[in-house]
Amino acid sequence: MQRLRALASQPCPGDEQRQDLTGLASISIDDAGTMEVDDALALEERPGGVWRLWIHVADPTALLPLTNPLTIEGCRRGCSTYLSHGTTPMFPEALARGVFSLQPGQPCRALSFWLDLDQAGHGMAEGWSPSWVQLATAATYDDVDDLLNLAPPEEENLLELHRLSQALNQQRRAAGALCLEQPEARFRPTANGHVALEVLEPTPARQMVAECMVLAGQIAGRYGQHHNLPLPYRGQVASTLPSAQELNALPPGAVRNGALKPCLQRSSTGTRPQEHFALAAPVYVQVTSPIRRFTDFLAHLQLRAHHSGAPTMGEPDLQHWLDRALAGIQEAGQRAKEDRFYWLHSWLQQERGPWTGCFVRWLRESEGLGLVWFEDMALELLCTCPPQSCPGHQLTVTLVQVNPERGLLRLKAQSA
Repeated sequence: MQRLRALASQPCPGDEQRQDLTGLASISIDDAGTMEVDDALALEERPGGVWRLWIHVADPTALLPLTNPLTIEGCRRGCSTYLSHGTTPMFPEALARGVFSLQPGQPCRALSFWLDLDQAGHGMAEGWSPSWVQLATAATYDDVDDLLNLAPPEEENLLELHRLSQALNQQRRAAGALCLEQPEARFRPTANGHVALEVLEPTPARQMVAECMVLAGQIAGRYGQHHNLPLPYRGQVASTLPSAQELNALPPGAVRNGALKPCLQRSSTGTRPQEHFALAAPVYVQVTSPIRRFTDFLAHLQLRAHHSGAPTMGEPDLQHWLDRALAGIQEAGQRAKEDRFYWLHSWLQQERGPWTGCFVRWLRESEGLGLVWFEDMALELLCTCPPQSCPGHQLTVTLVQVNPERGLLRLKAQSA
């Protein structure tokens, strides 16, 4: 690790091909306390009323080749695992939070994806380049939400970036994208032995960043498809959804989302281009988290090798690494799921209820088991529900049994 930290300040192969973008006013936007800074955004005004939207992504592949033992261990882990009591990073913490991350005030290696847009937010040209970037600002989502709300004149670029990201989102929605935003609950054990609940709202800042991340994945996917380049393409087969009339009869938000989610097929990752139904993306590659997700790291390796004219992995070799990484991702996901259930059950045991929610849908109607959404807590829980419960109906839910250690939870609902 000391050698890698030393290499970060020395010339690396391919540095001579990096585009110097340190003059852009680039901003990273993350949760408070985030140390692994994968990505940043910038907006550049071009001649003729054109805006160039930049998505910079940290480039750990500049320092870490595929044969390095740290790379092999990162592949085994598959991704960083986020648990309530802390994080198990994919790469060693000193590197993930240090030379691999985009650091404010200093030149950092990145892959920068760009899209030129007209004033109406329609794409005109796109591309990507290995780059040098330098963060002008490291902001939190709360910081950016405040600025978007206040709209000070000196933040014209940020306001324009938000407007353009909204235009891109509307275009994807018009193409059939499913944007199933709703609040998300997170649990955190506290020093006094209690469990704290934090509700993350899908705020304008979070939606703006998410849209830009999808855009970077589409640009990378189209590049790979155009050049017949094996990449970790992410896809989802098309699904048959409820009719517009059926959906419009349901309350918007969690209840309407609850009618859509069971219809969707599971996403998959492969070495050939494939459509992604929910994103309304003809082709898509996750590239914006190479410090936290090994499939993104593999995508960076392939893109950089192709850009420089070096040999790239063929499909069999890439599939070999993908299989190992996806196994690690699945294992990490299971650990995170078990951790969330434990602290959810602990929080319910602490609070005791009762709670008020609304019926979403039946899971097993013959057994009287349905899903209930609790808006204030951003939780969707399995409950024993009254017969004839319909989507949107208000219910009062009481705690019957809970045992975090054994993973037992029973909730009973009755009409409010």
